[in-house]
Amino acid sequence: MPSDESPTIEDAYDRLSGTYEAREVDPYRADMEFPATTELVPDPQGKRVLDAGCGRGRYAAWLGERGADVLAVDKSSGMVERARERVGGRADVRRADIGSPLEFAGDSEFDGIVSGLSLHYVEDWRPTFAEFARILRPGGFLVFSTHHPLDDYIAFEAENYFETERERMTWSVAGDDFDVPFYRRPLSEVVNPLVETGFQLDELVEPKPRDAFEEKKPESYEKRLKYPTFLCIRASNAG
Repeated sequence: MPSDESPTIEDAYDRLSGTYEAREVDPYRADMEFPATTELVPDPQGKRVLDAGCGRGRYAAWLGERGADVLAVDKSSGMVERARERVGGRADVRRADIGSPLEFAGDSEFDGIVSGLSLHYVEDWRPTFAEFARILRPGGFLVFSTHHPLDDYIAFEAENYFETERERMTWSVAGDDFDVPFYRRPLSEVVNPLVETGFQLDELVEPKPRDAFEEKKPESYEKRLKYPTFLCIRASNAG
């Protein structure tokens, strides 16, 4: 467990914002998580979509290229700046915390929400999912990716799988080490907050590495064919 001196998530990502491109091209992201998540997104053409926790704007750019009307938000001012540079006029990028009330959005304003590897920075998903349900039209989609609970449980040698606990990742980027706090949780705390806030679970994917992963990271390919890393989910607003 991290000490009280651990950086906040916002501080960590402000520091990472200038070098985060290296994380995006990492095969775990590029050849596992990103393709599996985007395959779950219904055709966004002409739809109003929120990129919740946009980082450098990878999903915002992808959605905008496919004709979506995109609003992208992130808690880190550094990431918001990088996302604005990336998407240009193809998306409206604002600073906002998805772990707080989404005061910038009206009821039933959006047709869909995409959140790529951002929700594990939020401790309690119920208020966030309740806000997502409020701002989505009935039948609107929510697609998100997160750490796989089993991977976190084993990798961080947790004493109790069933607890939601604050942990800390250490990332090495461009020769520097960055401590990034996040929350690990059991599978029940992924699924139950969804159904309790009015969502219907439509599809759950535990992605395996694509062929390109083997070329870039052959030493990890066989393990990741047999061992879960990410969880990707599509749900619909039953309200």
